[in-house]
Amino acid sequence: MKTTLFKFHSRPRAFTLVEMLIVVTIIAMLAALTLGGYTYAMRSSKRRLTTGTFEAIKLALERYNSEFGEYPQPAGSNQMMPFPPGTAAYDISGAACLYQALTGDGYDQIKGVTAASSSSAGGGSAGGSSDGKVEGTAEIKNKMFVEIPQTIFTKKGSTYILIDGFGHPFQYIKAALPSTTTGSGSSGSGSSGSGSGTTTATTINSTYDLWSYSEDEQNTTKQSINTLSDPTLSVKWIKNW
Repeated sequence: MKTTLFKFHSRPRAFTLVEMLIVVTIIAMLAALTLGGYTYAMRSSKRRLTTGTFEAIKLALERYNSEFGEYPQPAGSNQMMPFPPGTAAYDISGAACLYQALTGDGYDQIKGVTAASSSSAGGGSAGGSSDGKVEGTAEIKNKMFVEIPQTIFTKKGSTYILIDGFGHPFQYIKAALPSTTTGSGSSGSGSSGSGSGTTTATTINSTYDLWSYSEDEQNTTKQSINTLSDPTLSVKWIKNW
């Protein structure tokens, strides 16, 4: 008896549309998890860099205060400039003052320091502007940072500033000193009387307010004093109050 063998050739099975969608979804989820982890790691790294620089600035400000008997005061205010990657504007006046006061490179961003007094505070560059270099006896005297890494300062326009780990300028405001007014009036004993008045507070601390907006790009026009009425403004900030 003869047996006939039949051969069947099966066609390769292709993915269905549903299976393709499942695969694409899984790939997208894995990519999102990877990107999310990377973003979190980068943000944490930037905050650690900001915190380290923040503490170094505080120590340098104390050295400045010990050397000159006062904390530096920014020469200007509200020098707003945009910073990438977004379009948020930041005030660079405090960061410019900090750069000059703590590196000795220039003095025109420090209030009250002139060419005549630059030998005791601030640098000796022409016109008092920063040039990115620390040289000469006047500037060396005012060098509060032993070494200043390239990662914590940058040039914005024509101005050198101290920046945080996010590439944004540190914010710094010196506390206003109480103003005293003296008046005289006659009394039964013939002595004169005096009265005193105080200025409106611009800082939370009695010395200075120092902060970084960190990853917050929504409240970059808010000042430290604004957080007294609305503490939620500074949830993401790194600050000294």
